[in-house]
Amino acid sequence: MRNNQFSLFLLAHSSIYCLAVLASPCWSQSDIPSIKKPIVVENAILKTIESTSLASQVSGMVHVLDVHEGSKIKKGQEVGRIRDIAVRLQMDKAKLSFDLAQKKQANDIDQKLAAKNRAVAENEFTRAMEANLKVSNVYPINEIDRLRLLFDRANLELERTVYQKSVTEMESALAALEYKQSQELLLRHQIISPCNGVVTSVEKRIGEWVDPGSILFTIVQIERLRIEGFVNALDITPQHIGTKAKVRIQNPPIESEAELVFIHPDANPVNLQVRVFLEIDNREGLLRPGLRPTVTIDNVP
Repeated sequence: MRNNQFSLFLLAHSSIYCLAVLASPCWSQSDIPSIKKPIVVENAILKTIESTSLASQVSGMVHVLDVHEGSKIKKGQEVGRIRDIAVRLQMDKAKLSFDLAQKKQANDIDQKLAAKNRAVAENEFTRAMEANLKVSNVYPINEIDRLRLLFDRANLELERTVYQKSVTEMESALAALEYKQSQELLLRHQIISPCNGVVTSVEKRIGEWVDPGSILFTIVQIERLRIEGFVNALDITPQHIGTKAKVRIQNPPIESEAELVFIHPDANPVNLQVRVFLEIDNREGLLRPGLRPTVTIDNVP
């Protein structure tokens, strides 16, 4: 009997102690660790980040165009050409002019000959003057004037060749510039892809005339896509930028990972939602713009 009474006493005492501990202010709700739920992106949709409309840079007839709807092209790939026969002939002419100017610039025969003529004229004039200093009137005055004239003429001829050399150097530089211009004009007749992507529409065909700015075709980049959606403004902060997110698509079944790159600064005053952008890698080409994935952003503590 005493044992039963003692057991009841212990049970009652333990219950009172547990109630006191639970009611104690040191065990407040704030002290219990909270697990933050992932942030759900509502109305998420996959979109392209960049779409490029490639335009003609020159006027002319489309001579070559090796693309069609669905073509996958690489950055720097030549996919067509505007008729450029006249431009190629102009470039060949500029190349010949450049080669000729370089040969003229490298030729220094006239300058060497002028320098030798000057040295001879100077020597003759100097010897005549020295001879007259030793013996008067060995060379008459008219001969001295003639030798002085030959020496001055040789000096001027040397100066002329030096000047002509500088002119040929400038002509060579001008010919090089014209050759580069013709090369640039030829490049503008080439149709080169500015990026990797898929051709979604072709506006011009072979044989059609185009003007500068005429759209030839449109390229959509699909190696990296954007996910646009909305989240509750109270659940997300600028510190979430760079946070990873889980992406799931039911049909076809795909699971991947995206990164939060943008949070719109303005919230909708009606539903307190903000627009967010996430970017996802699509180098395998499994994802398509227009699909609606399920997206959850990892919540940072």
